Amino acid sequence: MIAAFLVSACGENTGKGSASSEGRDSSANSTSREPWTEADLDLVALGERDGEKPGRIPMSTGPSERRAEPDRCSAIARTLGRSSSAYAAHARINRTYGGKGTRPGAVMTLASHRTGDAKRVVRDFRTAADNCTAFKEGRLAYEDVEVQPDPGYGDESVSVRLVEVVSYPDGVKIRVPHAVVVLRQGTTVAMFHHFVRPNPSDGKKPARIPDELVKRQVEKIRNFGAVK
Repeated sequence: MIAAFLVSACGENTGKGSASSEGRDSSANSTSREPWTEADLDLVALGERDGEKPGRIPMSTGPSERRAEPDRCSAIARTLGRSSSAYAAHARINRTYGGKGTRPGAVMTLASHRTGDAKRVVRDFRTAADNCTAFKEGRLAYEDVEVQPDPGYGDESVSVRLVEVVSYPDGVKIRVPHAVVVLRQGTTVAMFHHFVRPNPSDGKKPARIPDELVKRQVEKIRNFGAVK
């Protein structure tokens, strides 16, 4: 009876956590600031050598055409599921990480851009998060979009939580919490998405992005860029 829970979301200006990248933009992926190739992203993504066994889904390097209603929320909708953006990437890969113990799983997308586009991806997501409260994408509906305190990942980052509302013909509604983190390290943009499957035993368990997973990924991007 559970519907598909992976597609879009949005919220209004909360004034919380929408941080500027000024003062944190200390590095690019490399001294050349050239975008990385798919082979580079495959090397830098957390994998078996890092104690992970992620799944993989093929990704397009083209710009996402997904649209939300209202349109100002579209940048958030594009981060759910197969996370992407309105900007074409030089390379883009997907990894799905399972949960470990108390650590939740997460879907990650790494995308390599020119510096300007990489900054625009984060800027657009931040603007959407600051100006949306609820939105729809097709038959999917989202509400309670809230900007979280800036987690401080990479050169700049934005964290958002929202709730998907699944309505059934019999009037039953199920609320599905989602969490998204979008960050930039140099010319690479990383998007992390997690949602909590409906489970009565979980109560109102919030969705969250595993902090240690994100930090390890950012560190690996930074270290790879230093030697490339």
